[in-house]
Amino acid sequence: MVLFISTNDDLGGAAVVTMRLAMALRRRGIDARMLVGHKRSGYAWVDTLSSWRVAAAKVAERAQIFAHNGLTRRDLWKVSTGSFGAGVCSHPWVEDADMIVLGWVSQGVVSLSDLRRLCAMRKPLVWWMHDLWCATGICHIPTSASEGSDAIFGCERFREGCGDCPYLHWERRKADLSRRIWERKLGLFQTLPIHFWCVSNWQKEVCLSSSLLRGKRLEVLHHAFPIEDYAFSESVSSDSANKKLIVMGAARLDDPVKGLSMAIESLNLLITKHPDMADQVEAIFFGSLRNAGAIAGLKMSHRYVGPLADSDLQKLYRRADVVLSASLFETMGATLMEGMACGATPVTFGRGGQGDIVSHGADGYIADYGSADSMADYLYKALTEPFDRQAQHASVAARFAGDRIAERFCRLTKQTCGIDLI
Repeated sequence: MVLFISTNDDLGGAAVVTMRLAMALRRRGIDARMLVGHKRSGYAWVDTLSSWRVAAAKVAERAQIFAHNGLTRRDLWKVSTGSFGAGVCSHPWVEDADMIVLGWVSQGVVSLSDLRRLCAMRKPLVWWMHDLWCATGICHIPTSASEGSDAIFGCERFREGCGDCPYLHWERRKADLSRRIWERKLGLFQTLPIHFWCVSNWQKEVCLSSSLLRGKRLEVLHHAFPIEDYAFSESVSSDSANKKLIVMGAARLDDPVKGLSMAIESLNLLITKHPDMADQVEAIFFGSLRNAGAIAGLKMSHRYVGPLADSDLQKLYRRADVVLSASLFETMGATLMEGMACGATPVTFGRGGQGDIVSHGADGYIADYGSADSMADYLYKALTEPFDRQAQHASVAARFAGDRIAERFCRLTKQTCGIDLI
């Protein structure tokens, strides 16, 4: 039995792609299950840890961070310490598992102490990393989240050992909480037999440059994509206003990492350079938006439609001409996959897993990093010289369909863990 451990089962990108992989493995006849901190699905092969233990561990960890953060809530949820867990090793599925795969397990699900106990059970343990927490002291994204930074992340301390963490607004010193957790991780990662898998080649390069994972054998297992749910349209039928549609979305649109202000600047430049496009194009934004005025400066027709159910999102993508991502970086980039699967042309920056999804000039465009001018030029090209929609769908299917990723999972498991699942 393959046991995936995750904070959630279908809430959040990491949980969703973990569940998709488990489903793909089950379709192959493999007994794949999920053990989670919070369950929303009705699947019998998904079980939960003790709810009170998860809640207590989560509160204890946030209190620890709060105390080291000068008693402020600022950036409270951008870091995790792994200091508290929900006693995952006591669950019977852990004992029964032939191998264990950790996904995103922060916020009180698996602690660093639990990690040592899991390895002591002498089962192959894979950590399928969905962000960069394993490569840093405490942060999930090593950045001060300021757009336009010359540094890739805005913070490069993870390459040398953390400390003086910009997310700890009170305890800014070398031997701070981030350094102490980094030291704990270093001791564990140097001695425990953990197999680290990345979700993109870019993430692999970053992890290999970190002081915690440098020299490790890292594999890449991309996200499993439910291609069967994302049909494409041979041609885009214009909406009632006869507009071409540029679609951009995120779980939280105005998270600075998503580059919303860069997207707006690029879209405005598109209209400035090509005034004739003003009456031909509309931008559609989906996802949560804390600041309703964040898109007010856009000088073209636009709509904000809020968070969308999967079925509504698929309909939107099938009407889209372009899917836009202005993220400063992404470990992979789900919206690009989704848009391409429905036939849209992607325009994005390339610092992240986007390069694993988009082949510049072949099925989309990768703009010069941080350049609104370059992004505007490629938006125009995508609108006026779109790629074949069926070919876009086929490109995603060939590389990321669930059955293909499940097959690679089985190959990697045999190569790295010595277990033959087929």
